[in-house]
Amino acid sequence: MYVRNLRKPSANKNVYKFVSAKNGCTIMCESSLEYDCCYHLEYSDDVVRYESQPKGYRFSYQGKEHPYTPDFLVYKKDGSSYLLEVKPLSKTFSPEFQDMFRQKQAMATALGTPLLLVTERQIRDGAYLANLKLVHRYNGCIENAEHLESILAVLNQSISICIKSLSTLLNLSTGVILASVLRLIGLGRIKVKLDVLLDENTVISVA
Repeated sequence: MYVRNLRKPSANKNVYKFVSAKNGCTIMCESSLEYDCCYHLEYSDDVVRYESQPKGYRFSYQGKEHPYTPDFLVYKKDGSSYLLEVKPLSKTFSPEFQDMFRQKQAMATALGTPLLLVTERQIRDGAYLANLKLVHRYNGCIENAEHLESILAVLNQSISICIKSLSTLLNLSTGVILASVLRLIGLGRIKVKLDVLLDENTVISVA
């Protein structure tokens, strides 16, 4: 087992830094795709913690031993965990990659933690990622807790309501309501469909 250190300076290495409230630290990533993957891990209800560049291992391929470090180690709410490799879709089609990945998976399974593959097809899924980035931008930056409590009080009395109606009911601007809603999504306090871009017509409900 060994650990790669992305914090070590290198002229040939681009490092992306994702500020994670869930982990209470900055997650270091080697690519923009890994960075975007962090948004999904950060706001997934199933994920309680994750780390980048975890301990690596060796696997056999064509009679030789090869070192391998997964991109993420993810810990789930049910107590299980899995390793994650993040790869551009175009790089996953070659027979060599597929053969090597099967060997990586086999060794990961033998070591007790399954290895999964995710590509930009899942990570950069249009509106979903855009909404997660909005949530992350507003997570922790809303100082007026009264707005948050007012929104929750309304939701506790109704099944669901759209942002525009909530704005009218509370006599607050749509912008203020949307910012507060984004903060509440980040806190896991309300539910909303994230596969459509959030706007004044977005319907929200208590989580």
